[in-house]
Amino acid sequence: MENTMNIIKFDFNGHQVGFNDDGWINATEAAKKFNKEPAQWLRLPETIRYLNALQFKYGKITYLKTKRGKYNGGTWIHPKLAVRFARWLSVDFEIWCDEQIDKLIRSQSITYTDEQVLAILTHKEPQTWEKRFQQPFYQALSKMTNLPFNNHAGGCPSLFGLITQKWVYGVVLPEKVYQNIKGRTRKGEKIHQFLKPEALKAVEDQLIAITTIAKGCIDYKDFEARCSTIFNTQGQIKFILAA
Repeated sequence: MENTMNIIKFDFNGHQVGFNDDGWINATEAAKKFNKEPAQWLRLPETIRYLNALQFKYGKITYLKTKRGKYNGGTWIHPKLAVRFARWLSVDFEIWCDEQIDKLIRSQSITYTDEQVLAILTHKEPQTWEKRFQQPFYQALSKMTNLPFNNHAGGCPSLFGLITQKWVYGVVLPEKVYQNIKGRTRKGEKIHQFLKPEALKAVEDQLIAITTIAKGCIDYKDFEARCSTIFNTQGQIKFILAA
């Protein structure tokens, strides 16, 4: 299970639980729904006996892995342990977990609705504002477009907003998601305040990419040409969305 694994978010009663496309489950996310921790389950005598039995039958296979980081971090459990772990949390969750793993095993192509995508990527209400668009981004755009930027005094050139819409949000977010958030945004609120952590991380990564590209361009025409070549698909968010 590498850091580049595809993360698939399934919704269990309003709580997002991560799987990877091999069926591993983020046990930390799952246990949080029930105010528990994976370590509690792993210390149980029956769990230890079960792990020993698995190793006796299949040899030394890795059944547990820890992934560090703010996004998708936690204890990940092999699919051979997932349902047993889920049973410890609740019977309903056990049945649900078994269904999700079955979907992953049967097919890598999972359909999802617009409403499910919105639930995965966005908050219903804006979160506390934090500065996400840093000075280097605006400075790079200012130099590339030859338009003034005075640290937001008097506002930013309108072209900066168009660039943000097209080459930051437009590349990362599906069009329907962007338009939905835009329709809900009130005066003083920002698009990024509605984004959940994974989507926000994708936007932040895109900001870095756009800043780097802008720094290397001689003018706006050069910038547009480079971005059109590099980012030819809309909604390229860096994880899989699942039903």
